[in-house]
Amino acid sequence: MKPKKLQPLIAITCSRVTGGAWGLYSLGHFMDYTFADYSLALRDAGAVPLIIPASQDKCSLERILGAVQGLVLSGGPDIHPRHYGEEPTAGLGEVDEALDYMELMAARIAFEKDLPVLGICRGIQVLNVALGGTLYQDISSQVQECICHTPKTDKAVTTHTVSIAAGSRLRRIMGRSKIWINGKHHQAVHDPAPGLSVTARAMDGVVEALEHQSSRWMIGVQWHPEGTWREDSFSKKLFRAFVREAGA
Repeated sequence: MKPKKLQPLIAITCSRVTGGAWGLYSLGHFMDYTFADYSLALRDAGAVPLIIPASQDKCSLERILGAVQGLVLSGGPDIHPRHYGEEPTAGLGEVDEALDYMELMAARIAFEKDLPVLGICRGIQVLNVALGGTLYQDISSQVQECICHTPKTDKAVTTHTVSIAAGSRLRRIMGRSKIWINGKHHQAVHDPAPGLSVTARAMDGVVEALEHQSSRWMIGVQWHPEGTWREDSFSKKLFRAFVREAGA
């Protein structure tokens, strides 16, 4: 009798917030967290989720990413524009240097290890910046005639369509040229990094997905499939394709 194959272990980068038992505005009392839907979506797809705290150095990240079979770069605050060679503009929101340091390094290590990576919302931006791309710091002030990318809706509600490029891995996963997604972001990919191809756009031209052409499996999406995986078949397909590759 063949032994049962172990479920792939998937690392999820966290976000951070100040507060907790010491009070919401206690200086220095950061909490590492991530929304439960990331873990639930991965578990539903057949993986074992593991959250990576923000406080890491290269050695600890090398060890963590050497022990897992995939990496999810989750949503969160803005990336400081210094990481792509720009000064802050008036539209820049909250930034977190420690989180930037950890996630950008994690993305680069995962790329070097050819580890399957799924970037979600901030995660697609982290992938792009880590590999040498740039961002729009604020879509509404930098993209003419843009649609609303910051709708006031629940994360489970799809809000606009994206067109998916023919021949892309994302197109093969979804099986459609256009799908409805639940975007909620004010930043987006501007110049894609070398090796990253744009594989989906909103109707206003804003980049909604990237994938790396020579990596084993590296896809970034600007929307939140973890918010819609229960009811949306396309969100399920994305998580399952990622976990299937991680477990291969």
